[in-house]
Amino acid sequence: MLRRLEELLLAFLLGGMATLALANVLNRYLLHYPLAFTEELLVNAFVWATLLGIAISLREGQEGAHIRFVALTEALPAGWRRGFIALGFAVFALLFLLLAYLAWGQARDDLVLRATSPSLGLPNAVYTLPTPFLALWVAFRALEGAWRSLKG
Repeated sequence: MLRRLEELLLAFLLGGMATLALANVLNRYLLHYPLAFTEELLVNAFVWATLLGIAISLREGQEGAHIRFVALTEALPAGWRRGFIALGFAVFALLFLLLAYLAWGQARDDLVLRATSPSLGLPNAVYTLPTPFLALWVAFRALEGAWRSLKG
């Protein structure tokens, strides 16, 4: 169920991004008037889609679906190999925990300062608040990968 929710959310984001980009292109070329607000929405949706895509790829398979350098791990005995793969996942989780912490600081600042976006005038927190939670989700998926690797 959770897997399906991740995929549906990503599909919704990508579909919305494609629709907005197409609307902007058509408006720019047919009416000679670009829709400035689409860039604001697309840039932020791209960040969210990227984080969701990372989380989805981390949950797949024994080692995740990310491109990786495997020359070292392939040469190791099975136990060591699992340990190194788990270590890679753990480092990944730490990096995204750091990202979540820093993104939370940015979102908190946006809330405190009541900063608004230039095109739509929405509170910037609308765009920055999902990022720390998505980064935490990526860290969670990375820790799941570490656990999968250690279990073998």
